[in-house]
Amino acid sequence: MSETSETDNRDLLRLARERFDRAMDAERENREQELDDLKFRAGEQWDDAAAQARKDAGRPCLTINRMGQYVRQVTGDIRLNKPSIKVRPVDDRADPAVAKILTGLIRHIEAASDAQAAYSTAAEASATCGEGHFRIITDYADDDAFDQDIRIRRITNPFAVFWDPAATELTKEDAGWCFVVDEMGVEEFKAAYPGADTSGWDSAELTDDLRSWMTGEKVRVAEYWLKEPVTRTLWLLPDGSVVAPEEMTEEARATVEPMVQRDRKAQSHRVVQYILTGDQVLSGPHEWPGRHIPIVTVVGEEIHVANRAVRHGVVRWAKDPQRMLNYMRSASAEMIALAPKAPWLVTKDQIKGHEARWAVANQENLPYLLYNIDPKSASPLPKRVDPPPMQGALLQEAALASDDMKSVTGIYDAALGARSNETSGRAIMARQREGDVGTFVYVDNLSRAIGYAGRILVDLIPRIFDTQRMIRILGEDEAEELMQVNVMLPDGTVLNDLTRGKYDVVVQTGPSFSTKRQEAADSILQFVQAVPQAGGVIGDLLAKNMDWPGAEKMAERLKKLLPPGIDEEGPPAPQPPPPDPKLLAEAELKAAQADGVKLDNAEKQLALAAQTGQLEAVVAQLVREQLMQILGPPDPSAQPGPMQPAPDPGGGLFNAPMPPPPSPGGMPTGGPSPGFNPSPTGMQQP
Repeated sequence: MSETSETDNRDLLRLARERFDRAMDAERENREQELDDLKFRAGEQWDDAAAQARKDAGRPCLTINRMGQYVRQVTGDIRLNKPSIKVRPVDDRADPAVAKILTGLIRHIEAASDAQAAYSTAAEASATCGEGHFRIITDYADDDAFDQDIRIRRITNPFAVFWDPAATELTKEDAGWCFVVDEMGVEEFKAAYPGADTSGWDSAELTDDLRSWMTGEKVRVAEYWLKEPVTRTLWLLPDGSVVAPEEMTEEARATVEPMVQRDRKAQSHRVVQYILTGDQVLSGPHEWPGRHIPIVTVVGEEIHVANRAVRHGVVRWAKDPQRMLNYMRSASAEMIALAPKAPWLVTKDQIKGHEARWAVANQENLPYLLYNIDPKSASPLPKRVDPPPMQGALLQEAALASDDMKSVTGIYDAALGARSNETSGRAIMARQREGDVGTFVYVDNLSRAIGYAGRILVDLIPRIFDTQRMIRILGEDEAEELMQVNVMLPDGTVLNDLTRGKYDVVVQTGPSFSTKRQEAADSILQFVQAVPQAGGVIGDLLAKNMDWPGAEKMAERLKKLLPPGIDEEGPPAPQPPPPDPKLLAEAELKAAQADGVKLDNAEKQLALAAQTGQLEAVVAQLVREQLMQILGPPDPSAQPGPMQPAPDPGGGLFNAPMPPPPSPGGMPTGGPSPGFNPSPTGMQQP
């Protein structure tokens, strides 16, 4: 390693330690309370000193842990209504078909990664203590392949991630840096990083900022993610696309450069990762192909107190009512347990000689007790002391503590499945929905985090899937389909180009497809009960939405029983084949020749009419024929009118009546004019 690189690493490590200490200080109070929340949900609900004192005295120390049901109510709704990512095109260079492919590819990535486990783990942590995380990674598709795949992974420890305190977004997408830490044993560390130097870890000369990173038993290993500022050159091409020459090969840059219309310098950043301990860089820098740090945080509830953000989950404010419930139930159990162990009132003479049996009278189930008559005693027989009556205040306080837990969590009996006064299904669902509304902040914040994960994926996919490749996509019904992407066509265009255009992400929250099918089946059954005659035409749809084996085959058989015209999902009607271009040309030629013959005949008729003085009649007849073609043939039963041709006995062109002359007012009259008498030849004579 060169002297320059060693200096750079020292500066990098010093800055990393300073940033980590700053993040720890900013989150110290939140982390302490979050850790207590997790322990409380796990059952550590008694103060250590109080619990030990009760155990030493033989008193009951009960834990009636109700925290799990409240957290599960929140996470159960999330599991039932899984948020799903949908990609939408943004600019005019984006393709809706590619947006559909991206949506299906993200579904495949989620399915291959078991992303629902990552989402649920983060949601569980956020609902319990106020914060959870998951991450996005890239890995080779196979051991012997160069293609990479994208995967979504869990982060099981909610305290492993430390963000830049300057980040203000719930998703932390505006953070400049981030740490993901892991505490490893020294031997485990040496096995994982055999080249690392551990010689000075036990030295007393370690500075305070290094001492927290390594102890005699543990060493902190951190992924250090940061955004490094870079200046990029942008080229504007004639088709409106913008490219960065630094990201292109030399051959592609030489091809594109002559077409550049405009260029400019842009301030941007790159995301890099280092693996380090407090005193050495173990690996890196590794440049991440995307523009976002691939760590996603899911926040429970966040309250801003001045400049400090306080995060919490469902457990935080239910701890005191839960402690009260535990104490009251323990006190009640103690009183009930002591009732059959009431002490005896005896004299020494009454138990003389039988002291051993009387000493264990309240510990063993003895069939009888021997005693002596003591004439000096006011009570000749041994007598039990009556136990104190069960105090109703204990039971009342326990009930109040239970109600307090419901109040602070916003989850009441109906939401937890308990019976209430409602009788109709709609009223019961409305009451349950009240609990969902009270905890919807957790669902909403998870949806926001998954939306950010979708933007990370949309930014990352074109950089990982940047060559022609066969990919698998999933539909909403989880049907698989293989799709070719980035296919170069002979004309130079690219089919299903994932690298072109901008896309945005929306998150839809609702039941999974299987749940929707069950709801559809229930709704169809209710509809058939209300309208029985509809069962004959929608039976195939009902069977299609059933989940039992053979439902699809039943739907196909029922579809065959439908009356003609009911099924609109059948194959489309066959389209006639396109006409033969050669035959079409011949037909057009014949039509043109026929039009030419007609035109030639018309010219000859006009010439003959001009020689015989009948030009006006021929023109009128031609106009009349055009009108008949437009308006249709005349009604045979109608009488010839002034504008209607009379029967032509000779069948000749010139033997046709002419219209009457215009009236003095310029409009034609209703009958023949007295001054004009039609002649047998059709010409009007004065």
